[in-house]
Amino acid sequence: MTLSQLNYVLAVAQHRHFGLAAESCFVTQPTLSMQIQKLEGELGAEIFDRSKQPIELTPLGGLIVEQARMVIGEAKKLESVVARTRDEISGPLRLGVIPTLAPSILPLFIAKFATQHPKLDITVEELQTRQIIERLNADSLDVGILVTPLFVPALIEHPVFQEPFLLYCAPGHSLLKSKKIVEGDLTAQEIWLLNEGHCFRGQALSLCSDSRKGRRASHKLKFESGNLETLKKMVDQGDGYTLLPWLAAADIADESKRKRLREFHAPAPAREVSVIHHKLYAKDAIVQSLIHGIKDNLPPEIARAKSDRIKTVPLL
Repeated sequence: MTLSQLNYVLAVAQHRHFGLAAESCFVTQPTLSMQIQKLEGELGAEIFDRSKQPIELTPLGGLIVEQARMVIGEAKKLESVVARTRDEISGPLRLGVIPTLAPSILPLFIAKFATQHPKLDITVEELQTRQIIERLNADSLDVGILVTPLFVPALIEHPVFQEPFLLYCAPGHSLLKSKKIVEGDLTAQEIWLLNEGHCFRGQALSLCSDSRKGRRASHKLKFESGNLETLKKMVDQGDGYTLLPWLAAADIADESKRKRLREFHAPAPAREVSVIHHKLYAKDAIVQSLIHGIKDNLPPEIARAKSDRIKTVPLL
């Protein structure tokens, strides 16, 4: 039994296809298949049901895959031990960031972080929360930056900051008469939302009074977007409002548009932004450097946000 064989097994378990797994491992399909068959012969058990398309794990194969992940994780800790003794932050870093954070948080720190750690080979992907969780569990991603708490036992969360929400209103909207917004003022009928799969969608809906009562009215024009920028433009056309995280609102440069932003009465709704990784990910130095890299480059208004002035909106 070798670590290479276990890595091949994990690749097939992830891709459910021998050809795609071989490509991801940079070996030929015959080589990968032969090594997995050799491992199955040694164990005296079939790991995959090859009669199914896509390929499925056998009941015993599922247990073997879970154990393989633990073995590979422990092996990676050996690399981390050596790196720590050399005081090095090096190697690959596969980073996933959710779409409602990526455009606003990455420009704050990622270039400086890469410059400070030239021995890191950083790959950043914009992924939804569900995708980040799946990729962390499959060991095809090292670290995620997203909204928590997730309550996933296999993942470790490091809360970094609380980001308040602001309301962005259409020109002339009645809510602009108020200096600050009360959550009960919001309705699902008027709010523009991100589409399904974005955690920010559920948080926005939870603040709408009619949604909390189980009623879900909708715009005459039904439109849901995959990014906040499009929602802002829909609001600019003169209809309703949308919820924006503080960092996304800070990107609005036009003063006339900034005048259509409203804060909430304290405690203002906010989201908890965290760095997360699988419990088997062993490179603590990289995780801590990433956390400090984010914290050190946050705007003062976010870095100094007082806990008694905000409240975390749960994920739905």
